[in-house]
Amino acid sequence: MLLSSVPPVAASLITTTDCVLQAAPVSKSWRADAPRNVVFLSPALTRQALLIQIALLRPTTIIVGDQPIDADVLEQWRTSHPFGNLCLIRRGTSLDKIRQDLCESHAIQVLNTPGVNAPHVAAYILRWLRLADGSIPRDVRVLGYGNVGKELVNLLLDRDPDVRIRVLVRPGRASDTLGNAASDSRVSFVVDWFEALEGAAAVAVCVSLNDESVHRLDRVLIQCLHRQARLICVAKPDVFSDGALHALAEAEHIQLVLDYGPATLDEFRQRTQRLGCEVSTWYRPATLTTQASTTEACHRDLDYAVSIQLSLMALRGLVRRKLAQSLTLPSLPAAASAPRVSIIGRGINGLFQAVMLRLANYQVTVYGGNQKSDGASHKPVNMRHMSATETTAKPLHNDYLLPANQYLAVECNRAGIELFEKFLADNPTLAPFARARVVRAYMDDASGVETAIREQRDIENRPWPSGKPGGELTEISQQTFLETFGVPGVGRAIEVSGYDLDFIDLKHEIEVLLLNSGVQFMPGHLTPMQIGELSREHFVVTAMGVEESEIIAITGWFFKLRAVGHEGAGIRGLKLQYDLPIGVMNCRLDGDCILVSGGQVPPDSAPERKEQILGACLAAVSRHFPQSYRRAIERGDLQVIECARPGTSDGLSIVHWSAHHHIAAGGAYAAGTTQGLLWASLVQEIIQANQNLAVE
Repeated sequence: MLLSSVPPVAASLITTTDCVLQAAPVSKSWRADAPRNVVFLSPALTRQALLIQIALLRPTTIIVGDQPIDADVLEQWRTSHPFGNLCLIRRGTSLDKIRQDLCESHAIQVLNTPGVNAPHVAAYILRWLRLADGSIPRDVRVLGYGNVGKELVNLLLDRDPDVRIRVLVRPGRASDTLGNAASDSRVSFVVDWFEALEGAAAVAVCVSLNDESVHRLDRVLIQCLHRQARLICVAKPDVFSDGALHALAEAEHIQLVLDYGPATLDEFRQRTQRLGCEVSTWYRPATLTTQASTTEACHRDLDYAVSIQLSLMALRGLVRRKLAQSLTLPSLPAAASAPRVSIIGRGINGLFQAVMLRLANYQVTVYGGNQKSDGASHKPVNMRHMSATETTAKPLHNDYLLPANQYLAVECNRAGIELFEKFLADNPTLAPFARARVVRAYMDDASGVETAIREQRDIENRPWPSGKPGGELTEISQQTFLETFGVPGVGRAIEVSGYDLDFIDLKHEIEVLLLNSGVQFMPGHLTPMQIGELSREHFVVTAMGVEESEIIAITGWFFKLRAVGHEGAGIRGLKLQYDLPIGVMNCRLDGDCILVSGGQVPPDSAPERKEQILGACLAAVSRHFPQSYRRAIERGDLQVIECARPGTSDGLSIVHWSAHHHIAAGGAYAAGTTQGLLWASLVQEIIQANQNLAVE
């Protein structure tokens, strides 16, 4: 998959929203990849022209850059949309030019993309800090330890083993928020401005502007610097007092490099004029730039983050629309005059596609068999789990991945769980095959457990995509866990939202409901040519898992062994937390057999590496089920079932137009189950919105 400013599934989600107006800088790739309901305007557009465009286009979302958003703009926008949700997205961090009080009074949500451009800004600062010979100064002072400050400190530590860094932080800041730098002997943290700057020759000013920092850099602090100091400032220039500007104007050898948006720099020039020390007349004139956040790579990252924000809004709207409808499958076939749709793939993803399209009154035909050689859906293993972090957006080979992918993947999982809960409630015959809540267990010798549990707690606490309030996780004591599950080696365990599924039984019952509603099942696989011929007649959805062209096949295993004694006695929905390449090991007791899944082998791995990962998985099975594993080895009846699971380069599922009347819909890793109803709902809306497209 090529690098893009928008994941394909995000673009498909965004198409379900109303008009989006972007009056901000834009990357080439976002302009090319953005869906058609995103309208681009010049960031230099006059205020009057912006007002006219808002009145004409009536957007529900506006993306802005550094320009002021005042009362007239907000009032015009709300007038054009008297009802409904409106959202203003600041492409960047600062919100100082947005009238947030008026946004609140007009019920306009305000979002930004904090930290996204921090790596680019830090790299730009480092470029200016370097000495004439290209080396990094041995002593660097960093004012501010927000996103940019952290990135800069880490960059300096990585590039020069001899650098010494003094960082100014807010008084009272907790030490556990300082990150790894707090334990590095090359870094010291201070709260006093004079202590931070005294004798400094290389200074990076990254502070956020607030009541404490405005005009805080005064004449005294400028005069305490080294006489040949270099200041690289990416903070808003209001951090300098009038006295500081006069001191800089008079200094013979102090160099100031100030980077910010064009409008802010113009205001800075006007300010120095009013003070009688116009910046161009300084003894050593300041260098004013707008380049720290204007590279194509930075624009791409910002647009990527914006696309994720748009996707999340679209996701919530999609879930709320579907939850307001009945998900009860009808007991009669669709009318003969109903439009037709074909689904290629009979795994769980394909069945969910059939469910949503039959609910939309389509005549549905599902192609595909239940061959054991197919993907994980067709393996003889009666187990699946659904949880918020079932997939965690871990791509195999892609350095270009923002944390937003992780957040979007989690919210997609939660959306799928909400829709599945509604599906169960509306189709009671499915209820026996799904049990709510899953248990995450952390090894007694694992590190980072507290951080992992905190992350799970944060996910549980946040509102669901439908708007339903979040809940609380339940911690299970070590003794209770051992008594309940009979699984040794676990230090801590928590119970979180999700479902444990009798997967084979559930899948069979869904097929029965679909057959009763008139859905036709056709065995065998279709060739690409046959799929193309079908798409000339009507819409075709390919839900083929690892057979999709964009999918990367990731090898893993299911392990099946007979339970001995108390081992695994109460296992339902148990997830043993291991790092990759073992990954999370799902466990459940099915009859008298313990089922375990695990392993993640990239497709280009050498056979030796694959064997190593399999060995690590088997060692974990042996650790937690020692008696059962020993007897299985002795009797030779340990079943090791290899399967291919779908993955993508960005860790997100795929839903996008593949060709005319052909939509590709694939779940990444386990998302065919967890996110399946979400993507089926999205495909349903895309097809319904484009039903009138002519066929050949």
